[in-house]
Amino acid sequence: MTANVRAALAAAAVVAVLRAPSEAELRRQIDFAVEAELPVLEITATTPGWDRVLAEIAGDTVFDRILLGAGTVTTAAQAEAARDAGARFLVSPTVVGDAVRTAAGEAAFIAGGFTPTELRAAAGTSGLAKLFPAASGGLAHLRAVRDVLPDVAIMPTGGIGIDDAADWIAAGAIAVGIGGGLFREPVDRVRGLVASLRRTP
Repeated sequence: MTANVRAALAAAAVVAVLRAPSEAELRRQIDFAVEAELPVLEITATTPGWDRVLAEIAGDTVFDRILLGAGTVTTAAQAEAARDAGARFLVSPTVVGDAVRTAAGEAAFIAGGFTPTELRAAAGTSGLAKLFPAASGGLAHLRAVRDVLPDVAIMPTGGIGIDDAADWIAAGAIAVGIGGGLFREPVDRVRGLVASLRRTP
């Protein structure tokens, strides 16, 4: 599963991070994501009804070509709920314990960190890690950690906007996570960004 997720992230280059104050807003973001042809969605566990909505769309054929994941997963209970809802990957802002990874089952787990030590621990055996918060260190920080961790596929998230995405990819990111700002852009502009950054698998 991890190899497939890694390949999908590399091909997509953009992960839409869906974080909303209500289930209704989450559903609006999902509709936007489908219209914008976003290939990877990360629904955060801080959103009301996230697991119910994830389970619903995971069973909908409309989403067969979209990689669905759960984000801000920090506990074993959340990991289990995400797995049961059909998430193919789970993301955490921090390094997590073995119990959380185990609860994820076969779903790929992308833990987070900021320093090289944290990112190495986050990558574990999967080779995937989330750089968070990305904007705090900037592009120079990503390049520096990539220099010393060339075997770790790093997904920067946090403070990255639509206009910055290409720069982060050029700096060595496997993909970038973009949150709320994405859903305030015109849908045509987002669709164009996704198309411009997509890589051939």
